[in-house]
Amino acid sequence: MRVIELPTLLRPADAYSALPELAGFHYRIGLEEQLLFNLCKAVPIAGQRFSNWSGAAAPLIHGYDRPSLPGAGLGFTQLWVKGRQKGLRTAFENFSLGAMAARAGRVPVPMEGAELHSTFGYNIDASAYSALLRHFATRGGVESKAAIVSDVETEGDKIVALTLADGERVDADLFVDASGPQAVLISRMPGAEFESWREWLPCDRTLVAAGKALRPYPGFSQISAFRQGWIGLYPLQDRTTVVAAYDSSEISDQDVLERLPVLARLPIDSDAVVYSLTQGIRKRTWVGNCVAVGESALSLEPLDAVQLHITHNCISQLMTHFPVGAGALPEAELYDRIIRRVAINLRDFQAAHYKLNRRFDQPLWDRCRDAAVPSTLQRKLDVFAARGRVPLYDDETFQEDGWESLFIGHGLMPKSYDPRVDAVPEQEHIAQVQRRLQDVVSRVEAMPSVDDFIARAEHQGQAEVTVLGQD
Repeated sequence: MRVIELPTLLRPADAYSALPELAGFHYRIGLEEQLLFNLCKAVPIAGQRFSNWSGAAAPLIHGYDRPSLPGAGLGFTQLWVKGRQKGLRTAFENFSLGAMAARAGRVPVPMEGAELHSTFGYNIDASAYSALLRHFATRGGVESKAAIVSDVETEGDKIVALTLADGERVDADLFVDASGPQAVLISRMPGAEFESWREWLPCDRTLVAAGKALRPYPGFSQISAFRQGWIGLYPLQDRTTVVAAYDSSEISDQDVLERLPVLARLPIDSDAVVYSLTQGIRKRTWVGNCVAVGESALSLEPLDAVQLHITHNCISQLMTHFPVGAGALPEAELYDRIIRRVAINLRDFQAAHYKLNRRFDQPLWDRCRDAAVPSTLQRKLDVFAARGRVPLYDDETFQEDGWESLFIGHGLMPKSYDPRVDAVPEQEHIAQVQRRLQDVVSRVEAMPSVDDFIARAEHQGQAEVTVLGQD
């Protein structure tokens, strides 16, 4: 395997916010988690906190619960919905282990014998993470060359060879396009035109900068809506990365930059970098002998911590469906189908934030709330509004508890519930709700703080750092 490494698009302020599934990817490739905390300035995150998306309503925390506690075989949400209709006033979020850990600045760690489970994601320095993966790959025998592609020679739906700026010709049986939004290879392939999703995801620009590190470390990333978009605060060990996503027809880059300290409520310590943002997917993500991964295949807003998940999901699917020969490549159709399903489900999750907003008399937010959403999302909204259940499709990233947290947190309350809940005696129903609340409180109290968790990880990771430096 050979890697042609293009000039990086990353800047010092950039960070990745990653879902808990990142740990599974690292396990599959044999990368020690401790390296994230020691080399990549990582901070464990138990969820994301959304403020100002629903007017004066309280912020919602999307916590990383795994999985929800079943109630009467139907899921705890059904018990909560009926309880609410009978006078229960405790917010749904209080029953989420992940949300309460995030609010308390705690890190969910495995606890043997526990009925409730939650886990954590990560905020990671993007440049340091890229360097770590590069080092990991080259130590594994991957040949790498820094270069610029000057020409792509194609024949029908196949790439014959690349020509580099220094004149070297590179041929291969399979070409993997990981060039990000540039899509250096896949954009030249027939049938791989870009399909825009801008009608549901309105932001077309991001501005990235950095402010001082937050102490003590929070347990969540902060996502706050403002009139022309939203702003995210992603705590790292040495700084806080600040990302503003916005509609450039509503506000200029300069105006966002000038307002950034006020919007972030944080002094800005670094130069800001502006990126174009185009949400959508290639109509074909594997054409001939060219496979697109990550943002070469699909692009979404940097919302809900899905950036790395997209790339790693593509890589995992490519590993699973890696071709056995250089001939017909029947794996392409299967890869295409799976990546599109993953992308659509993620698109719908992000679009739901906008659809359910309650920021009235503001053009961007009114437009998003009034727009017709894709049928796949509308079906979820309709079924949940009717009975508090979320119909899931194949290749979902967020499971039912994640969708429930999003819907209820944004104010979509079910009109009814599964009638089988009525078979649960009233006293047992009350006892289950109380027990759930007590379990969440006791579990959160037993968790380490984010500060303590990082200090412990740094201590435990000293040996790994020493080994990594030995070439």
